[in-house]
Amino acid sequence: MTQRSENSGAILAKQHAGRFRVVDYAELRRHATGVARQILERHSGTAFKVIIAPILLGGGLPARLVVDALLPYNLVDDVTPCRIQRYSAVGIASETVISMRLSAASIAGKILIGVDDFVDGGETMQAFVEHATATGAAHVETAVMFAKPHSTVVPDYVGEFGVTQWLVLPGEEHDFMHSIKQSDSQVQALNPAETAMYFEELGIDSATVNEWGAMPRCNEAVQA
Repeated sequence: MTQRSENSGAILAKQHAGRFRVVDYAELRRHATGVARQILERHSGTAFKVIIAPILLGGGLPARLVVDALLPYNLVDDVTPCRIQRYSAVGIASETVISMRLSAASIAGKILIGVDDFVDGGETMQAFVEHATATGAAHVETAVMFAKPHSTVVPDYVGEFGVTQWLVLPGEEHDFMHSIKQSDSQVQALNPAETAMYFEELGIDSATVNEWGAMPRCNEAVQA
């Protein structure tokens, strides 16, 4: 890799540092454990168990980590997913669509906690609350790992307030890299080595960048 390649990718990554934030597994686990602790503080000692509802796709891993932290306390009665789609690409919002609905047989009369990775404008979380209530949940709460300051919905449980960047969570790196390479003209102008350095400087580990580059049918893929 030439010095020019190193500088070009690194310089652009520094310019974009305020736009994106790569979250590693340890940080996500820490926030999920904090959210689980908040749930315990509110619900431990009561006669009722809760149902955890991962809001897919982003809430899948966070919900699993929350459940993992709660299982020893015999508080979780069940896990039932719901899929609500809003973002069609990085930073591009579209119409809110519920593509996987909650089951009335599973949640009717129960305490339901919807878990997502983050809340941005609040439309997805609001859609979840309305859908869960209409489906029969007796009480609906919400939990996120990260909350952005302009959200119209304040979740009941939050790992971190005040996030302003676009978040890249564990399991989303390939999709993020592909989306940015397809949509950002500055990134498109980088050669493969520069592109690799760009993503590494943003915080994605080199092994993941190289694995993405080796995937077939990736347009202008970064080469390992």
